[in-house]
Amino acid sequence: MDAMNDDTLGLVLERVDSHVSLVRAAAVCRRWRRAVADAGFLRRYRSLHAPPAAGYYHNPTAPWGVDGKLGYSSVFVPSSPPIVGARHLSLDFLPGGAESWSVCDSRGSLLVLMDTRYNGQAFPDFAVCEPLTQRYDMIPPRPSSSIWAPLLLDGEADEVGSRISMSNFRLLCMNGVTLTSTSIFTAGSSWSEKNIDPMALGIGPDFRPPAILGRASGSWYFYIRDGSRTLIGLDGSTGVFSSSVLPAIENWDVHIQSFNCILTEGCDGNPRIVALFDGTMKVFSRLDSTEWALEKMIQLSEATCSLSGYPSSFVGHNISTIGVGFVILSQRVFGIAEQWPFSVNLETMEASPAANNVGQIAYQ
Repeated sequence: MDAMNDDTLGLVLERVDSHVSLVRAAAVCRRWRRAVADAGFLRRYRSLHAPPAAGYYHNPTAPWGVDGKLGYSSVFVPSSPPIVGARHLSLDFLPGGAESWSVCDSRGSLLVLMDTRYNGQAFPDFAVCEPLTQRYDMIPPRPSSSIWAPLLLDGEADEVGSRISMSNFRLLCMNGVTLTSTSIFTAGSSWSEKNIDPMALGIGPDFRPPAILGRASGSWYFYIRDGSRTLIGLDGSTGVFSSSVLPAIENWDVHIQSFNCILTEGCDGNPRIVALFDGTMKVFSRLDSTEWALEKMIQLSEATCSLSGYPSSFVGHNISTIGVGFVILSQRVFGIAEQWPFSVNLETMEASPAANNVGQIAYQ
């Protein structure tokens, strides 16, 4: 190793797959530490190795006021095998404890949370926190009188290429129920206003409040309920909006109103739309930057018929939980309160039994 020049040493260390092993390599000697700490090395390493997910924060589906607690207290579920213990990522350090907060969004190592103790007041409090370091900042009041929950965006790239941290992030809020007027909060600064030209996104003058369809690949997606089949994407890196069009083979306004359509992330890291139509689950993928198309479909009765203990007759299905590469559905039987949850792999379209009441949307 001593015979290697610094460039060759860097090429070797870039190929260390485990982030934990890279930290251990940096502790070998001063020369290796300098190589790993170099800003150029860190930029190249990040481009080659996606950061691992320590786990997910779930907002449980318990109703308000259960056991004397208000709101949806978020629960951290570690990945398997665990990278870090769940106690290290607890939200108990926040004012009022973990049970007082629900997760609105996540990006990098940060969460944006809503205080559920506002008891019907006009404006709940929001906070941005980093669970691993137990740091948090309360977000000052917004200038708008009516907003949607804030979404996390990257800040500017720093000297080592990192684009988001407790001192380098942005929050974007929709003012009222439109996508055309937004407020942006910048860490260390204040709120600013940004108006968007609806015509540039293919949004007509008369549209109802958009539906949040889901998040994937670092972007949020909103469906415009005006019959145009328009899907608006918000890039979490740039804060830029773009539009695409869903295929004309379905009545999207009706399906989205029935809450049987959601967007998630496929195993390949690209967005997928999962929709339930008359006992059929359909998966749509994006052909290019502007259009979507049907990719796969499966009859849910056929998918569950081989699952032991699952009823052969049912009245319908609903989507309960999504994650990277899978979706959990619940099978309902007429006159029976019990449900039979099962998971569908978006790559193989195979079904398997799943745990019940896993929670709402999972934040990585």
